[in-house]
Order: sequence, then structure tokens, then C-alpha cells
Amino acid sequence: MKKIAFVNCYVGHFPWYFKLFLKSCQSNPSVDFYIFTDNREIEGIPENVKLIPFSLDIFNQLATQKLGFEIRIDKPYKLCDFKPAYGFLFQEYLSEYDFWGITDIDVIYGRIREFMTEELLQENDIICVRHDYITACCVLFKNSAYINTLFKKSKDYQMVFTSKKNYAFDETNFEHKLIIDRYDIFNVECEIEAMQHVVLKEEQSGKLKSHFDFLICEGTDGKLKWSNGVFSYNSKLEILLYHLINYKENIFCNKEMIWNKVPDTFYIDKYNYRSKKTLLIQSQVLYQDHVIPFLWNLRNRIDMFLSSKIFKKKLKNLQTGRYFYYLSKMHYVVGKNINEENYIQFDNSDELVLFRMMFNKKYFFAENNPKVFKLGNNENGSYRRFDLIYHKGHSNAYKLEINSI
Repeated sequence: MKKIAFVNCYVGHFPWYFKLFLKSCQSNPSVDFYIFTDNREIEGIPENVKLIPFSLDIFNQLATQKLGFEIRIDKPYKLCDFKPAYGFLFQEYLSEYDFWGITDIDVIYGRIREFMTEELLQENDIICVRHDYITACCVLFKNSAYINTLFKKSKDYQMVFTSKKNYAFDETNFEHKLIIDRYDIFNVECEIEAMQHVVLKEEQSGKLKSHFDFLICEGTDGKLKWSNGVFSYNSKLEILLYHLINYKENIFCNKEMIWNKVPDTFYIDKYNYRSKKTLLIQSQVLYQDHVIPFLWNLRNRIDMFLSSKIFKKKLKNLQTGRYFYYLSKMHYVVGKNINEENYIQFDNSDELVLFRMMFNKKYFFAENNPKVFKLGNNENGSYRRFDLIYHKGHSNAYKLEINSI
């Protein structure tokens, strides 16, 4: 059996869903997981999960030494750009494995070996869990000198590694929403040559073989059951993993760990997770999945009407400039009129005055527009971030671009 190890670097306290990740690792004893982290003395770590002492300073020293040019990253999120280089940077930990992979910890695995079969591993150099683009929450690479240095085939890798900006080099340069077929990346205007470019170019030249397949669940559709390692959707389809990226950003979702020990069977609904399937629990699920979102949206519509037509309290302390959402590259422009009232522009729209909600004071909206926004933290009397909240609870974080101030 070919040996597999996954690698993750995580700086800071582990989030609430880390226990779910660990439970799924434990159910895959033939696969090892290396977590490079500054966390210490974590309880309940399975034998196949290895916690390696780590910090950004340690990474900077290691990467500088191995890459041959100075690396000075100061924010953990920048580590994402280095994921394709983990096989090269951490080779002393991975030398005994046939394949190494990158993994996020906001994933829950099913039966890895059921999908990463010996035949699939024998025939491919790179295995991706989507059919259309590389998603770095889970990718497998053959442990060879050629594949481990594949990142160097990008003409931009040194610039990416030495920049403080995050480029999604490990995936598609944030252009995934424009990709339907994996080769669409070559028809998209990208800022850099990302790993999707590199992998497909090398494959076209006959130097490697990649496998793209849809093995992942995302979103908040619910209907998920995890039972002793078997992960299924709607009781019909077995899946490799669930990526919590949308779940953890949804305002309706439960984001607290409710178990000291994760049970052997649990369910993930639209906005919650549970261990039982009684009639009472099912009625609670219906309430959480449908009634609560309906009431939240109804309350907002009433608040928006009263705030704009009667109270007319304008928003004034949102910092002006261009606000950017990194995953979609969408942006909004915020300015101020002669009355020092904030306005917003959507895709070359007119200037729409912003109103602050009266009964939910962290929220605001634009006149004659159904979109709802939530203010970020107040910084010295003004705000430099807001979240766009969709009616189903999903949120996108927009941050002020420094060079737009």
C-alpha cells in the first residue's frame, strides 16, 4: 500500500471545528497528518496526527535556507501561497511517503483510501478533489523531486513568495468562479501564473498526469451523515470530504463545539450539527433551517423600511475607499457626500446613500437596494471592513484596500 501523508501549517489557537477534523483523521489510520503549529499540549490527538513545533519565524528561516532567497512573511494566511512547496520545504518529514498532500483543518474526511485507491495513485502524479480547478483544502502530490519542485515552473513564484500579498498561488489566483472546465484558466486574465497553470501546462507537455474529480461537498445544503468514517450526502452518495468554508462564514450556523468527545455518528444540517435523529430533533432542525432565516430576513425588511422612511439615520463613519472581497475579486466603492454621509457604488451604479438600521445597529443598507451589510470592528471611530450578508446567511468580508485611502 502506498504511503500517504498530509501537511498543514497552522499558527494560532485551533478553531472549534478542529475536533471534527481530528475525528476524521483518526478514522483513517493508514494516512498520516503532519500539523506544524505553535499550539501545545492538545488533548485527544490521534496516533496518526503529528504536531510539529512551528512558528512564522521558524518557517521564514527554513524557507529562506531551502529556497535560496529571503522569505519574511508576517501573517499566517500568507502560508497558503507556499502550500505547493511543502513537499520541498518539509521533505525530511515526508521522505518515507509515496504521496504527500496539502490539507486545511476546516475539512472533515470520510474514507480517504476508498477514493485514493492504489490504482489511482499508481496512474497519477497529482490528484485534485474537484473536476474543474485545484482547491488547496485537499490535493495529493507524488513524492518525487520533479513534483516537489513543480512550483518553480511558475515564472512568478519568487515574486509571489517574497510579496506580502496573497495571490492564491496554490490554486487559481482567485479566478475559480470563472472556471467551468479546468483548462478555462488559460482564457482568464490572471495576475500571476498559479499552480493550475503550471500543472496543466506540464500535463500538456506529457511530463505528468493529473486527476481532477468531484469528491468534495461545500456550501450549507446539509443532509450530511458521518458514521465511523463513512461520509454520505443525502443517504445516497459517499463523499471524500466536507469543506466547512461556507458553513463557518454563515451567520445562522452553530460555530461552537458542543461535544467533549466527538461521537462515532453525527449529522451536519444546513446551520447546525447533531448526534441524534429523533422526531424532536428533526423538528428543531426544520426550525433552525427554515424558520430562523425567514424571521431574520423579515425583521431586516421591516427595519430597512422604518430606518429609511421614518428614522432616516444615515451612516457616516465608514472609511471611504475601495472595498475588496479577495475570493471573488468583487469590489465596492464607498465615499461621502457634501453632508458627510456615506454612499456606496455597485459596479458603476449611482451613488446610493447608506442607512444604518435602527434595531440592529451593526447592520446597514443602501437606499432602494435589498443588500444587507454588517459593520466590522470600530477602529478609532471609523470602520474599515464590512460583511455582505446574503438572505441564506452566507457572508463575504470586504476590506478597505490600503492604497485606496
